Amino acid sequence: MRAAIAALLIASAAFAQTPDAGQLYREAQEFLKAHPDSVEARANLAVALARLGRYDEAIDNYKLALARDPHNSAVRLDLALAWYKQAAFDKAANELAEVHRLQPANTQALYLLADCDLRLGRYKDAIALVEPAYQANPAEPALEYLLGFALIKDGQIEKGQPVLDRILAHGDTAEANLLLGASALAAGDGQKALANLHRAVELNPKLAGVWALYGRAQLDSNDYADAQASFRRALAADPNDFDANLDLGALLRRDTDPHAALPFLEKALQLRPASLSARFQMGAAQFSLGNLDDARRLLEGVERDSPEFQQAHVLLASIYFKLNRKEDGERERQIVLKLSRTGLKACPECLKE
Repeated sequence: MRAAIAALLIASAAFAQTPDAGQLYREAQEFLKAHPDSVEARANLAVALARLGRYDEAIDNYKLALARDPHNSAVRLDLALAWYKQAAFDKAANELAEVHRLQPANTQALYLLADCDLRLGRYKDAIALVEPAYQANPAEPALEYLLGFALIKDGQIEKGQPVLDRILAHGDTAEANLLLGASALAAGDGQKALANLHRAVELNPKLAGVWALYGRAQLDSNDYADAQASFRRALAADPNDFDANLDLGALLRRDTDPHAALPFLEKALQLRPASLSARFQMGAAQFSLGNLDDARRLLEGVERDSPEFQQAHVLLASIYFKLNRKEDGERERQIVLKLSRTGLKACPECLKE
């Protein structure tokens, strides 16, 4: 669910344009033979490699260039883009944060860094980054949208409402309806969310994140077939959409097809290794496949990080009993009973079981 899409397309243009990348590659190699210490030649070689899709080699050469010129923001930005193309959003964010520190006015770096934070679920970081820029330039639609979306995803609905109101003043736009739908989902109003997200899809089916959110609204309304179709459409547009990967994987897993779920859950874990929901869903899938030790390790980690996550305890109890660890299984069963009495429910991002 990214905003500032136009800015991101512009930021990625260096890789999209391929005017004879092979020739650039050959020229850079030849020049480096005569000038092995040239930062510019090393960077040009990295650009050529990136345009050829050889991102690992490009990254190595960007690093060599930065080792000689660590304050070269242009090279660091290109390195961040290479990491971004590899879906290594945490590494891209590290480089972009340094570019932003060196060049606070570089909007390209700011938008990309905010996008990385959103993809990683670091909504507070995105807010802290975007809010000062928005206050300095409240007429900038991309900043307005980024901030509104980050606030809603972080659960700060009341704080996000004034930003949302300003976006709504622009009229019946896909962006406004997406944010209204996201806000309605956060508030538990499934019917309103469906209506707004359906409208967003009508107005702009290519809007980043709209199909993943629409699928989530359909899922919450028990419309599983349409939800699955929406998640697949989201992934066709962006294979690195965390929410679509997680939700589709969880849906397939609950439809008793854990084998089909695995690639999507693996991708979700790759994108956010610390995610409780992704770790739980993968643990549940491994349990369904009979891989009890793998499931146990994953769910014990979830339990450790979120002791009140009831469904993790439910599955762990079943796993321990199957492994003849009756004492551990009984302990988990008692925890489940206690949590059921208190009504506590942790991990609000996790899918309903």
